[in-house]
Parts: sequence; structure tokens; C-alpha cells
Amino acid sequence: MSARYVWGLVVVSLVLVLAACGAPQAPATTAAQPDPTDTAVSAAVETPVAETEGGWVADGAIGAGEYAHETTIGQMRLWWSNDSEYLYIAFEANVRGMVAIGLAPENRMQGANYLIGVVDDGEAQLWDAYGTAPTGNTHPPDEELGGSNDVVAFAGVEEDGVTRFEVQIPLDSGDANDKALLPGETYRIIVAGSNSDSFSGMHTFRASGEITLDAAP
Repeated sequence: MSARYVWGLVVVSLVLVLAACGAPQAPATTAAQPDPTDTAVSAAVETPVAETEGGWVADGAIGAGEYAHETTIGQMRLWWSNDSEYLYIAFEANVRGMVAIGLAPENRMQGANYLIGVVDDGEAQLWDAYGTAPTGNTHPPDEELGGSNDVVAFAGVEEDGVTRFEVQIPLDSGDANDKALLPGETYRIIVAGSNSDSFSGMHTFRASGEITLDAAP
């Protein structure tokens, strides 16, 4: 084989290689990406609203016929219903801060099962607390006393100068820091409100009264 022939083959091979390098390349295969129009992927996850068969909804709004009873204690307005297992209660006051109720106190504030709510920057917070002394900032959350937060559902809103909460709790949670409530019985209730969002802020008002639960269905 002549040297000229071999050199010709080399030149042809180089030309083919250079042509291949300059040709458009197929895109690399990538993993499939979520379609932004696929609502199963892109839709925001929403927290379900607690609703009972009787129509009670924890949404911070008082609907017509939502509660069986209504009363006013001092500057606090209350609504409530119960069945054989749960108490559904709403309370509101003309404050831009804390609203609180204490169920079945024994000695002034002591022994009360507290529900203390604030709406801070649009976020509702609720504490299940217990009164450990007759007066003072003595209502720590149940968890600090070795108990548990037994609130089933709640919602809180602050609008038009009013702070309002709706809460569902068991009549008997089994927690030593909660009071067991019996259908058909009457219980003392203490209420308080403040224009501060502090859990332990100074009260703007406080008062006491009574509520009576319906007999078990």
C-alpha cells in the first residue's frame, strides 16, 4: 500500500470526525418535571376546618343557630352547646388582645380550666391552661404541669375591635388539669380580657357568671 494512499485515508477520517463534532447534539434525557398546571402537585395544602354533624364549625364566625345558648358576663359575650362528649363554646370581647374564660374555678382563679386566646398579626393562638392559685399570673399551660393540651379544635379572629374565639373541648379529657364537666350541670365561669397580646398581660376587665350544660341526648 502506497504512502500516498494511506495519507489519503487519514485525511478522510479527520474530515469525518470534525464533521461529527460540529453536528447538533440531541438533548440529554432528564427526569420528568411536575406540570405546574397539575393541581394535585401545585395546589396549596389547606388545613381542614373542624365541623360536627350538628353544624358547628371552628371558623371564628357565629352562625345563626350554631349554638344552643348565649349569655353576657361582664364585657364578655358567650355562646355554647354540648353533646354527651364535647363542649362547643365561643367567646368575644371588645378588646384587641387576650380573651380568656375559666371553667369551674374552686377559689377565685384557682382550679379553673382556662382557655386563653390571642390573635397576634393574624395568627390565632390558644392555650389550655390551669389556675394554680387564687390570684396573680398563676394559670400555666397544662403541659407545664405535666398534663396535655386537650383542645380538639379552635379558631380565633380579631376584627372591628373585637377578639373572638370558638373552641371545642372534651367534657372529660382525663387530664387532671382539666375539669370533668357533666351534661345537665351548672358551672361557674370566670372571664377576662386585655388589650395586650401577652399570655400574662394585665386584665382590662374580669367578671364571673354561670353556664348550664344541656342534659345528654
